Amino acid sequence: VRLVTPGTLTEDTLLDARSDNMLVALATVGGDDAQEIGLAAADISTGRFETMTLTASDLPAELARLRPSETVVAEDALLDLPDSHRFDRAAFSSLRADAHLKRLFGVATLDGFGRFGRAELAAMGGLLGYLDHAGKGTLPFLAPPVRRIGGGHVAIDAATRESLEITATMGGGRQGSLLGAIDRTVTGAGARLLAQDLSAPLLDADAIGARLDLVQMFHDAPGVRDQLRAALRALPDIGRALGRMAMGRGSPRDLGALRDGLNEARQLRERLGRMEAQPSLLRALLPALDGHGALVDKLSRALVSSPPTESAGGGYIADGYDAALDELRRMAGDGRRAIAALEARYRDQTGIGSLKIRHNGVLGYHVEVPARAADALMRPDSGFTHRQTLAGVVRFNSVDLHDEASRVAQAGGHALVAEAAHLEELIADTLARKSEIAQAAQALARLDVSAALAERAAESGWSRPHLVPDGAGERCLDIVGGRHPVVEDALRKQGQPFVANDCRLVEQDRLWLVTGPNMGGKSTFLRQNALIVILAQAGGFVPAQSATLSLVDRLFSRVGASDNLARGRSTFMVEMVETAAILAQATERSFVILDEVGRG
Repeated sequence: VRLVTPGTLTEDTLLDARSDNMLVALATVGGDDAQEIGLAAADISTGRFETMTLTASDLPAELARLRPSETVVAEDALLDLPDSHRFDRAAFSSLRADAHLKRLFGVATLDGFGRFGRAELAAMGGLLGYLDHAGKGTLPFLAPPVRRIGGGHVAIDAATRESLEITATMGGGRQGSLLGAIDRTVTGAGARLLAQDLSAPLLDADAIGARLDLVQMFHDAPGVRDQLRAALRALPDIGRALGRMAMGRGSPRDLGALRDGLNEARQLRERLGRMEAQPSLLRALLPALDGHGALVDKLSRALVSSPPTESAGGGYIADGYDAALDELRRMAGDGRRAIAALEARYRDQTGIGSLKIRHNGVLGYHVEVPARAADALMRPDSGFTHRQTLAGVVRFNSVDLHDEASRVAQAGGHALVAEAAHLEELIADTLARKSEIAQAAQALARLDVSAALAERAAESGWSRPHLVPDGAGERCLDIVGGRHPVVEDALRKQGQPFVANDCRLVEQDRLWLVTGPNMGGKSTFLRQNALIVILAQAGGFVPAQSATLSLVDRLFSRVGASDNLARGRSTFMVEMVETAAILAQATERSFVILDEVGRG
């Protein structure tokens, strides 16, 4: 009924709540001279769906940003990706994809989502075809595709991400990375969004400013921040609950999670909506938190307070929601009480005080007595029929017990069918609002990230960076009292202070050569300035007394290359090739750190 692959998981037990689980499809269009690569990426556990057009040189950086669990390409694609696997070429048709996407989102044209090129459409077609194949005809929930424009975020290649340890250390762990050092989010969705922000710092000064304004608001209002974080901490992960429901694997507990999460979102809207001088980003987020009142009311009336994970046993529809269901439950309850009365009557009638009426999945209801007392019930005129002999006990049936058991089973069976029908209806009502619910989940995640960045800044006295928009003055990177957030944390635990350093790069002084003894802090200094750039352009406060910077378009870090003997390259050769790649790709807006290049 379903193919389980790394990129198509939705089960909470198999996924990291604080990390995305990306599936990526790649398609190529054009010849070698003018080849375009379309990239489509989705996290089906939440519905996140994005697409972009790339060149071959940009592809490694984007794959490093997304860190996909699984990558799919067409059977005949001219892409050298050793970890990817090939899928049916017919699925990567831009024409088929266009029709498929229109059906999926119920639109006459895709122009409302953006003007997609052939390569992007082909990639989206491959992604949808693969999901359809894995789900055996059941597609997961996907939000409308977000078209990322090439150059919309800071380009950071895989080697730079690894050496700066942005979202993971070189050993692959979270602890010790930039993300691990600043993450104060209280929800899984917030942690996933923070990782996305750090992986793709923005290049739009207005968008960065909007994020910083919201962080500033929470930074300056610690009481509001604490209340928000306490409320968010109690929230379920409604994005992933919705994803399971759309895949047809939703449970009563997922419905309960959506009920509780959307109800709390409405209350947050009311509390935050009363704040004066709201930042623009907050005004944009608040409407998404409301508008679910009718659904929340229905789910509140229909479900018990703590619904079970499994639906097979029933018991998740609340009393009072359906009078007919209540009557079936009453009949089943009356039958069970009648069986209990029958047990007392049989004890008196037979004189066997240890006689019990039990139930199991094979025999149903039956009379059970110790083997030493079974002879009296074995007689033909006893009114009991022998069913089973075990070591120590003998089991019987009777006409009266059979009749009562039939009534209980019939009423119970009808009740289960009635509950299943209600569950189906409630899931359908919920999925009718899936896009709006996904927007609410995203808004809650953004609030969590903003409050978490404010909390981290308040903890260590971080400051708001000042960004110089393009054309508003000469380029600069002016950091006063800068610190490395990960190293500072480690030193604090040892009771040692971190020695802050300034860095001032301007148009007429664009290059620094840093020398000093071993263990003097040169590598830390290099990296901390790159991390401050990332934090600032991701929309967070930075570990410095002050920071003024022009927008950086690309980050490059080359720290300690090693031999690549399999390709016939020495350490020195590797460093020269990497430095040549930087010179070929860097622009006047790029920030480059090189640590001991050419030491061989």
